[in-house]
Amino acid sequence: MTDHLDEARSSRLGLRSAVGLVEKSVAAPASNRSDAWAKDLAAELQGLAIAIDQHIALTEAPNGLLEDIVRLEPRLAKRVERARAEHASLRETVARTLDAVPADGTGVDVPHARDMVVELLTAVVRHRHLGADLVYEAYNVDMEAGD
Repeated sequence: MTDHLDEARSSRLGLRSAVGLVEKSVAAPASNRSDAWAKDLAAELQGLAIAIDQHIALTEAPNGLLEDIVRLEPRLAKRVERARAEHASLRETVARTLDAVPADGTGVDVPHARDMVVELLTAVVRHRHLGADLVYEAYNVDMEAGD
C-alpha cells in the first residue's frame, strides 16, 4: 500500500508541475509572436502528455493503485472505472490539443488553442480531484499532504 501511495504522490507532483508549466505558457502574451508562443506551448504540452501517460501507466498497472483501491474498498469500483474512463478521455483531449498547437508554431489559431488548453487543464484538475477523493476514501490519506 505505501509503495502505491508514494508512487501516486510522485505522479501527482509531476502532473501538477506539468500543468503549471502549460498554464504559464498559455497565459504568456501571443500578440505579434504567435509562432514562438505556440512553439513554447507545444513543448510544455508534450511534457504534460508524458506526465499523463506516466500517471496512467502507474495507476493502471497490474496490482497498481486502482486495483488496490478496489481490493481494499469494493464499494469504490464504479468510481475507479470512472477514473479509468477519464484516462482515455485525457489522452484524447491531449491529442486534440496537440493538434491545435503545432510543434513548429506555425499557423496556430491562438484563441482556439487557448480554449483547447483550458479544456485540457480543467480535465486534468478534475481528474486529480477524483483521484484524491478515491485515495482518501480507500486509505484515509490526504494525497496533497506530501505536496
